Amino acid sequence: MRNRVVWVSCVIVAVVGLAVFAHAQTKITVWCHGFDPHRRGFERVAQLFMEKYPEIQVVVEPQADIATKIKSALAAGEASDVFTPRGEDIMEMVYTNSILPFPDDVFTVEELKEKCWPEYYLQAPFDKVYAFGIPDPLGDAGIVVNLDMLKEAGLEKPDRFVSMEQMLDYAKKLTKKDAQGKLERAGLSAREYNNQVYFWDFIAEQGGKFYDNESGLFNYQTEEARKALQFFYDIYYTYEVDSTELPASFDALAQELAAMAFMWGEYIPFSKLTYPELNFGFVIKPPFFGATEPIVTHVDTWNVAVWSGTKNPDAAFKFVAYMITPEAQLAFLEENPGVPPLKELAKPEYYQDELHSWLLPLLELLPKTKFWGPFGNDSIIKDSLWRLMSSVIYKEISVDEALAEMTKQCNEAVNTFRKKYSTAPKPQIEW
Repeated sequence: MRNRVVWVSCVIVAVVGLAVFAHAQTKITVWCHGFDPHRRGFERVAQLFMEKYPEIQVVVEPQADIATKIKSALAAGEASDVFTPRGEDIMEMVYTNSILPFPDDVFTVEELKEKCWPEYYLQAPFDKVYAFGIPDPLGDAGIVVNLDMLKEAGLEKPDRFVSMEQMLDYAKKLTKKDAQGKLERAGLSAREYNNQVYFWDFIAEQGGKFYDNESGLFNYQTEEARKALQFFYDIYYTYEVDSTELPASFDALAQELAAMAFMWGEYIPFSKLTYPELNFGFVIKPPFFGATEPIVTHVDTWNVAVWSGTKNPDAAFKFVAYMITPEAQLAFLEENPGVPPLKELAKPEYYQDELHSWLLPLLELLPKTKFWGPFGNDSIIKDSLWRLMSSVIYKEISVDEALAEMTKQCNEAVNTFRKKYSTAPKPQIEW
């Protein structure tokens, strides 16, 4: 009888012990972009993390509009433990004490500068690390092309367009018109909110500047900027390889109403999940007319940061520390093809399969990648630029009127930021 009592007591203790352990498990939430490759990447890394640290539960919560969600949540004091800010928003989050600096045993500034691409330090140039990136293609690196349409037209897919003339020749051969001359399919679509970064690049490729380091002021009223903006207008009204009556680039590609488009590279893995019947490839963009090399930049990185209001900072930073490891970065890369922030992972052996091989030509451009900014509130600047570029395309304003308004709005945006955060560093662009 005594043995039975002891056995029952042990069972009770064991069950109670399991219950205590279950209740002792720490739970953290991670908000990420609702973009499917991001969601799958975070879910995969979270699963690997929980296998290593079963005492921590990680709940990934994708958000349809992550940037707006984070800003409204921070204002209300109700953010997730870990979230994914865009690179252009990090500086303001630092000045508003919205995110915590990384402890030195997680990652230091010295390690960031040594191990990562320059943009990951330049987007938040402080004496502590505040965010770390996820694998992400460069948003202005090239052109998404419909490979079946190229084949139908008898065109080979190059790794890169060697000149604007070559790209436009392809565009004209891929454009389709009906009997009345109305465009049925764009050869080259150029209506996407990210196109303003190509605009910046085209200015710099001519040897021009849109921002002065000494004065801290923007100026788009230059010949280089005029030529760059005129090109986007000419796509519609001179080269006639796109039409404002067709859908914008994202939908035009999906609906097979565009053969090529200026588009961020994530569209390719996204389309494999969403439109598996379509066959897309990626071609490195050409340098602007007369230039010898294209300029690629990474101004819109995606990152992980820890909310300053988290009640579980130790668990949150343990997850971030794992995100920094090559193991986690490569696992994320499997779901979201891109460029990992760790330079050591930008090697051809990680890009040999069908899902990743389109990125191979980009790897050789990475050491020359530039970074525009940080201007503090880049999203306002970029939104202003795209709205004005779009107005030119729709003939609502002239090229010269748009350039004057761009100059005005960009300077107003950075001046507002600097008045609010007077100690913010003035951007110094390495032209």
